[in-house]
This record gives sequence, C-alpha cells and structure tokens, in this order.
Amino acid sequence: MNRVSRRGIVLAAGSGLAMPAISRYARAAEYTWRIGHVAPVNTPLHKNMMEAAEAIAKRSDGRMELKVLGEGKAGIQSGLLAQVRNGGIEMTVVSATQLAPTIVPCAIPATGFLFGGRTGLWQAMDGELGEFLRATMSRQLGVEVFEKVWDFGFRHITTFGKSITKPEDLSGLKIRTQIDSDQMDLFRALNAVPIVITLPYLRAALEHKQLDGQEGMLPVVQYARLNEVQTHCAMTHHIWDGLWLCANPAAWKALPERLQRIVSNTMNGAAARQREESAQMEKDIRETLSKGGMIFTEVNQAGFREVLRRKGYYSQIKAKVGEQAWAAVKKSTGVDA
Repeated sequence: MNRVSRRGIVLAAGSGLAMPAISRYARAAEYTWRIGHVAPVNTPLHKNMMEAAEAIAKRSDGRMELKVLGEGKAGIQSGLLAQVRNGGIEMTVVSATQLAPTIVPCAIPATGFLFGGRTGLWQAMDGELGEFLRATMSRQLGVEVFEKVWDFGFRHITTFGKSITKPEDLSGLKIRTQIDSDQMDLFRALNAVPIVITLPYLRAALEHKQLDGQEGMLPVVQYARLNEVQTHCAMTHHIWDGLWLCANPAAWKALPERLQRIVSNTMNGAAARQREESAQMEKDIRETLSKGGMIFTEVNQAGFREVLRRKGYYSQIKAKVGEQAWAAVKKSTGVDA
C-alpha cells in the first residue's frame, strides 16, 4: 500500500498535526512506544493519536512516551500488524476487513445492512458483539486488543438519474463493488449486478455509463469527484469497517499497572472522540456534495434485511462465522438468519 493510500483518503479531515510528539519533560521516558499507521497526518485518526500521546506523557509524569508514526513511516499496512506481533513496533491499528480472511468472525462488521447507522453500530461494538470480536482477535493473534474500536466508516450507494430507497430499486443495477465475495453475494441477493473496477478507472466507467452506480464511503466520492458523474446518493449504511488498536503483549505486560490504566483509558477516550469527528466529517462532506447538486435520500433498512434473510444471505454468513458469533450478532443487532 502506498504511504498515502485510499484507506488514508477516506479518513481525511480536520487540521493536520504533521510534527511528531515532542516530550515536554526534562527526564527521559522510562517507556518509549511507537504506534504505526498509514493514514495521512491531517486525519481524525492521526490527530487523536497525537493528542493521546501528549495526554499519556502528561498523565504518566513523563514516564511514558508514545511516538506516533503516520503516513506509513513505520511500514506498509499489511506489515504493521506483523511488526506488532514480533516486537518491531509496539502498537498499530488494523481493520476488520484486513483480518477477515484469517479470522473469520471479523467478516461480521461488513455484513450487509446489519447496524442501521452509527447509534446501532456503537451499541453493538461496545457491547457483546464487540467483546466477542476483541476476544477472538486477541486469542488468534496473540496481541492486546483495546476495548474501543476506531471508526473507519460506512459505505453508501451513488447512482445516476435515479434514487435508491427500497430493495427493488437495485434490481438489474450495474454497481461497482470491492473485490470481496461476501459483498458481491450481498448485491446479487438484492438482484443487482456487482462489477469490480479499481478506483483509478471508476470515474471514467461511471461517466461513460458502463456502470449505473457504485458503493463506497463519502470521502471517496468527494476525493474522486464522483459527484460530477453521479446525481444521487442513498445513505444506505450497508457496510461498515472499523480499526482495532493492538499492542505487543510483551510490551504491554512490561508496563506497570498504573501505566496500563493510563494508556488504556487514554486511547479508548481518543477512539471515542475520533468516532465523533468521523461522523462530523461525513456530515460535512454530505453538506458540501449536496450544495454541489447531489441529491441525498435516507433508506429504511428493514426492507433490505427482509430480502436478504429470505434469499439466505444471512444464513450463509451465519454458517461462515459460526453459531456463537451469530448469537452475538443477533443479540446485539436483532438481525436473524
């Protein structure tokens, strides 16, 4: 992944903090940690990590220093988790999508029309479902996984000349999707025609009507100027992804209990603030796109869920992730197979 990737682009917003954190304490820190990520420095993710690093230094009276290495300075996305596991760096964030191929329950957040919106999302991820996923990741990866997951964002559907408000509106729609079998199964179950096209070619494909629409996050719509070739955006909230903060277990155990509490409480608080800023970022982008002429519609997920249940989509996900995982899904979201 490039140092400033599409994953970084979709997190972009807020004022930049490009300089590394500098300790204000005269004595050298007893514990110096590095946290690596690939997002640009002008993002809510980096901004809140920098503020957390400063707070940790202050609350620990200078005993601990956290160096935030953004924009891929610590390595590419696919290698950061490996560095944490082998002790190359102490912390990183990893997305559920990245983990899903090897940790099957991590496919749950990307299950179609599961959360309804951010309120239902955080109730689930801060509740039993999030606890189950965190315990599964910690056990299989052998790392410390922090309680609060950071927001990566919801995906929505844009189209040209028509709005999407109910499942029938997707019938026959040629829609660009990710290279993901579960996501393609989602749209096939809704009678759409999923087509994989990489981002650099997406705008041209939409402009020349090779596609009817696409699904993605609003920052990507803005960045790629898709609003110039798409007239409508349905706020479907159909798929979500999050970023889990992970720490090297040996480094974590080496911290005194007081410092563990400081780091845990501070980073979880930073995650909560990043969630709010991420939601505000989407709201601001929506307002900008709306002023530019894009028409936004709200979507009631109930009809989409019923079609997916009837078509066996949720049953397939349940079989894939297992009974225990799906029990947490049902209890946290009310969605049944």
